[in-house]
Amino acid sequence: MADANMPVPRPSARLDGLPGYGRGRAGHAETFRHRLGSNEAPDGPSPEALAAAIAALEGANRYPDLRGEALAEALARRHGVDADMVAVAAGSIVLLDQIVRAWCDPGDEVVTPWRSYEAYPIIAGLSGARLVEVPLDGACCADPAALLAAVGPRCRVVILCNPNNPTGTAFAPDALDALIAALPARVLVVLDEAYADYAGDARTVAASPARRLARHANLAVLRTFSKAWGLAGLRVGYCLADPRVIAALHAVAPPFPLPGPVVAAALASLDAAAAVEARVARNAAERERMAVGLRRLELPVAESRANFLWLPVGEKAAALAAHCREAGIAVRCFAGEGVRITTGTAADTDAILAAAAAWRDIRKRA
Repeated sequence: MADANMPVPRPSARLDGLPGYGRGRAGHAETFRHRLGSNEAPDGPSPEALAAAIAALEGANRYPDLRGEALAEALARRHGVDADMVAVAAGSIVLLDQIVRAWCDPGDEVVTPWRSYEAYPIIAGLSGARLVEVPLDGACCADPAALLAAVGPRCRVVILCNPNNPTGTAFAPDALDALIAALPARVLVVLDEAYADYAGDARTVAASPARRLARHANLAVLRTFSKAWGLAGLRVGYCLADPRVIAALHAVAPPFPLPGPVVAAALASLDAAAAVEARVARNAAERERMAVGLRRLELPVAESRANFLWLPVGEKAAALAAHCREAGIAVRCFAGEGVRITTGTAADTDAILAAAAAWRDIRKRA
């Protein structure tokens, strides 16, 4: 390594003051017996996905599809849209970055409910845009009237995380449709649905983007294979939007967005969708059991439609997270606001409820 005193060229001033992306304290298995900090699925890839990825390694000397066409076509069939309405990338966060870079000039605004996904300020800042954070209401839900009021002349993009990360709260379908319709047509509305698979029955989840896209040319829907599909480590996300929106994303995206084995795993996962539905059902049952148990232990829990729970404990967040770590449980702490706990296995739920009971007893003795 060069001498630390040697000067290096200065990076862009846009990096000054950017927030960092917090880690979910997933840790190593020997450190945390229960990894509930990163919203990962407790189940690994399906056997079909694993086998397909391994088989595809034989062609690793060849470049993959230029734009991930095979996966885009399969996703188009799943969602009932044309193939030119799909873009794929290494996670939906990459597609969101492409959207903001393609739509925002320095000084433009990106509006979103807040607290929401912590990557949003980073992505907006890298493009020189200003993130306008609209506070959630008392139930940890987005406030449609406040969002509409926050859309000014410099707003180019509105991001709606639904279900919202980290609160798990979601719009009622009719309320979401009304909000999208009320937003100006000049604004690109990004519906970040990373957790949509947990929010409804599989048929509705698959069909809802096509219904909305048929009504709104200024809508982009982001989905991912990282959650319910169990492929977080492979990084597969996609965008459904008007072909003109997809063309703009392709204009700012580098070629070859996904390696061949990753595409093979995603395609095989789509063929095993019934197994994903079973996973989602198990997750919903554990989410409900954990929510009921935590409320009985006098902890506040927001209503969740995702694979995690939000505990808005305010200033107690850091202490509660530390208590969980001491019990071998990794959770996600938002200091001064709350703690997010991923829904995992039955054993994970048992561990969280035991730790919460101990926390309650400690608080009562204090």
